[in-house]
Parts: sequence; C-alpha cells; structure tokens
Amino acid sequence: MNNLTDKTTGTTSADSTQKPPRGSIGVETYAAVRKMIDAGMNKGEACAHVAAETGRSAATVTTTYYRIAKGKPGGGGVRKSARTAQKQVKRATKATGAQTERLAQDARAAIEALHKHVTTLEAQLKDLSEKSQELDKLKKLIGKL
Repeated sequence: MNNLTDKTTGTTSADSTQKPPRGSIGVETYAAVRKMIDAGMNKGEACAHVAAETGRSAATVTTTYYRIAKGKPGGGGVRKSARTAQKQVKRATKATGAQTERLAQDARAAIEALHKHVTTLEAQLKDLSEKSQELDKLKKLIGKL
C-alpha cells in the first residue's frame, strides 16, 4: 500500500480517517506559498518547496496557487490573463446592454401610458367645454326672462 506522508502535518494517508473539508487544501497551499514568497522566495521556488513538503507535484501546487489567488479580491497578487479581462468586459457590456434595453422598454411603456392619459384628458376637456357653452347659453336665456 502506498502511504504518502504530508510533511507539514506528519500524517500519512493511512493515518487520515477523515478527508479535509472541500477546498481547504487549496487555501492551505496558497497560504504556504504566499508565506514563502513574503519571506523572499520567488513564486517558482516557493511552489517547488511546498510541493516537496506535501508530496505533490510542483505543477499541481502552482495550479492550485494561481486558482486560489485569482479568486481573491484584487487577484491575490496575480495578474489575470487578457482573455479573462476581455470576458469580464464582454459580460459587463452584455449586462449593460440588457439593462439599457429594459430601461428603454419601460420608458416606451411610460410614454404610451402618458399619451393615453393625455388623450383621455383632452376628450374630457372638449366635453366640459361644450357643456360650459351650453350653460352660458342657458344663463343668457334665463337672463332675458
């Protein structure tokens, strides 16, 4: 049976009866690499050192480090690729376009409702004006009596 020893905790895979919580290894890997970078190592050396300590490949540690870093606010000290930036701009533009279209539809609906209301008010005004003229005629007739 192949027992891998995790040099950071001193446990072997056979000793572990429980798996660590999902996503915790990535966070721990990022923290370990970040600690070594802060101590003066470059990223490649730090990833290789963490890989040697944990028994994982340097590529796995590097991939894990960048995946966690990119999810942190500000990118965790890692620049996002131009492709990622382009995708974010496209998403924002698409969302803005959809929002603009919704606003335009709302504005059209409001204009149509206002037009309908003004038409109703004009009809009422015409009706009241006619009634007012009739009332004036009646007043004149009553005044002649």
